[in-house]
Amino acid sequence: MTKFLLGVAIVAFTSFCGYILTKKYRKRKLFFTQLNEFNERFLSEISYYRRPIAEFASKYTYKGEFNEFLEKYFEYIDETPRFFEEVFASEGFTFLTAEEKTVLRDYFSMLGKGNSASQQAYFSSVKERLIKLKTEAEAACKRYGDLYIKLGFLCGLLILILII
Repeated sequence: MTKFLLGVAIVAFTSFCGYILTKKYRKRKLFFTQLNEFNERFLSEISYYRRPIAEFASKYTYKGEFNEFLEKYFEYIDETPRFFEEVFASEGFTFLTAEEKTVLRDYFSMLGKGNSASQQAYFSSVKERLIKLKTEAEAACKRYGDLYIKLGFLCGLLILILII
């Protein structure tokens, strides 16, 4: 009976470890989903309301790392180069690749700069790139998320077989 309980505990633990390993992919998926929503809302904003950027951003709530990213952005809005150095050097954004960091740097460097027509043209052109990043993040989350959980489960079963 104790071997059975120990085996169940081991399988549960290794499956949980697999779930923990998927954290990076879940964060990335949520980040790019929310960035895409932000871009859609911003395009609507510059077409119709044209409120100041800080007021616009305060109208919507975001979750996770994207919310943290926006809060830091508005904290350092006048010091854009310093903002990117501090945010990308922090531990919270290690799930982003160098290419994705470059896209974010370009995107947020243009935010609120220029007239509404030029901003609308730029952010409309970036829209496809953001959709692609979101799709890639969702695919990686689905692929690797399931993979790590299954590997954790199978590793637990292997340990259980070795114990018995």
